Amino acid sequence: MTKESEPIDVQHVTCGLVPLMQTHLEGSDPEVDTVSFKVRQGIQTELWNSFGTGSRWRLTEITSDLFFDVATFVRVEVSELDPLGLIDF
Repeated sequence: MTKESEPIDVQHVTCGLVPLMQTHLEGSDPEVDTVSFKVRQGIQTELWNSFGTGSRWRLTEITSDLFFDVATFVRVEVSELDPLGLIDF
């Protein structure tokens, strides 16, 4: 069973957004497999570029809502043979 947390509202953050999101991701409970963030609209490209491979969390989708976007991350196991996740590409 996968557990998902309530979306974390960070749409007011303009500076230091990526480190703040990483802090939330790394501080999430071990049983949480999916974490979503409410972010301001129009920063999809920046988010895709900021969260690359090699992390314990993978950005899987960014969806548009009425006044914000929702960025969704899923927990992934880091492979000892492919720690950067390059085999997926």
